[in-house]
Amino acid sequence: MNEEAVFQWPMLLVILAALLYFELMRRLDKYWANRTPLSDEERLWNHARNQGISEYDVFRKAAATWTLGPETAHSDFNAYLKDGILPHYVRDYLRKLTTL
Repeated sequence: MNEEAVFQWPMLLVILAALLYFELMRRLDKYWANRTPLSDEERLWNHARNQGISEYDVFRKAAATWTLGPETAHSDFNAYLKDGILPHYVRDYLRKLTTL
């Protein structure tokens, strides 16, 4: 009962297999995450966070590129908050950003 801990090869193989499994899962997750395209709502959120602005500001910038007034952006943003539907000019603005 007073035996010392003995290093055995099967223990090392189990540890290496576990590490290999976790690394494989991490790489597969990264691979599949890059393959699935972002939704328009996710693009809106990502762009706003990357620029350090609010989603409302993105609406205003998108409206300005389509020469729409800030009133249109304001009413469309309120409609977006209520219904969750992005107007066409915001979708177009976000898609043009990803192609640049």
